[in-house]
Amino acid sequence: MAVMVKNLADLIEISRRLRSPSNYYDGVRHGRFELPDNVLMFGRTGPRTLLESHVRGSQHFHHRHVLIIPLQGRGHMVLDGLTYGLEPGQCALVAPYQFHYFIRFGASGTQASDPSAEVDWLFITFERKGVQILGSTFRITLESTWQDLSLFMQDYLAGGSQSNGHSAGEYGIRLALRLGLILHALERESASAHIDGAETDRGEHLLLRVHTLIAGSPTRMLSIEEMAKQIGLSASHLRAQFRTLAGRSLGEFQREVRLQKAAELLTQTNATVGETAEACGWECAFAFSRAFSRYWGKPPKRFASSRVS
Repeated sequence: MAVMVKNLADLIEISRRLRSPSNYYDGVRHGRFELPDNVLMFGRTGPRTLLESHVRGSQHFHHRHVLIIPLQGRGHMVLDGLTYGLEPGQCALVAPYQFHYFIRFGASGTQASDPSAEVDWLFITFERKGVQILGSTFRITLESTWQDLSLFMQDYLAGGSQSNGHSAGEYGIRLALRLGLILHALERESASAHIDGAETDRGEHLLLRVHTLIAGSPTRMLSIEEMAKQIGLSASHLRAQFRTLAGRSLGEFQREVRLQKAAELLTQTNATVGETAEACGWECAFAFSRAFSRYWGKPPKRFASSRVS
């Protein structure tokens, strides 16, 4: 018998029973209707796991819709170049190939992530054929939405992992309907505003400025010296400060932004590999294909054939 949620502590207890998927592409499938399909759910605890998951392997998530629900702890996420503060009572819905990353966890006003911060965030990833959901952030104000989430989590756990990657019959349909109700409720909720300049710290301003420069010059790679001049820092200071804030080099970050954009072009448009390479700043299609294959795990042509319908 399902246990109804009384508060967020109940949801946290349920979420900690979720296992990390061995394969981030295969979830519970049903293959019918225009409902969420290939559903996966997992939890992340602690700032380090959330930050590192997007440094090491964020590409596993970006071809799917991602629903991020904080159950405990406050964090900051950049979604298409805007910073959002997320905490219990808010959630983020990220569309396939929509560029996003986490930058800071802990109390508001801190300059860096607090490694001791208590964080429990829930991730639900899924596909939805024929329906393109635009990414946004929402406030969860209805108690019924939390109740639906609790029942969805309990059904997911009750089904076990044996159904992952295969048609799951009534179990898969039930999960799809539960998730569909949650998504429908969120569409009626108010969108959360992004954080304005007064609430964004200096480190986040730097990250956003770099992202804006890269996105504003999509057809060519920017040198560190060029970005440093436009931002008003020395190249060495920008290089060191960015690595401290983002956990990766400027070069790695720039390649990641462009490869995310390349994936979007290949799956959402009819652009050829050569056209995509040029649009994302590669002069050589071969070099682009090699970088793309390393990042996404498959060459551009094969990747394009698996476009989201």
